[in-house]
Amino acid sequence: MGMNQSAKVLFLLFFLGFCFIMIANVSLIGYPALPFESKSKKEVTELLGENTGKIVKLTTEGNVDWYGYGPQANQATAAEAMKRAVTEKGWTFIQQEGAGYFFERGKEKMVITTQMWTGNYVLYRIPAGILKP
Repeated sequence: MGMNQSAKVLFLLFFLGFCFIMIANVSLIGYPALPFESKSKKEVTELLGENTGKIVKLTTEGNVDWYGYGPQANQATAAEAMKRAVTEKGWTFIQQEGAGYFFERGKEKMVITTQMWTGNYVLYRIPAGILKP
């Protein structure tokens, strides 16, 4: 026995809805894992996409704040934005070694590490509270 017409239409609508959801998320499938677990890839790309050209707090895990910059970030522009945000909090940039950026404030020392994520975004691992408002 075949399906009646309304069952066929319902099945087709369900199938098309499923396909739409899969297509909407397929672009994130190839993205590498994030270095933190409290936000999804989709949440991070949406948050950074809404704040293009700005340093954006993504999450806090333990004693680390994760920030991001992008999309279509180039590392030099992203580094300048991060250094500017940190120096506005009273820190002095000392030097860069690889992905590490060294800062001082009085006798305090701090290292911020960066990493490219997907080739479009730069992620920053910053000690918690450094960029708090």
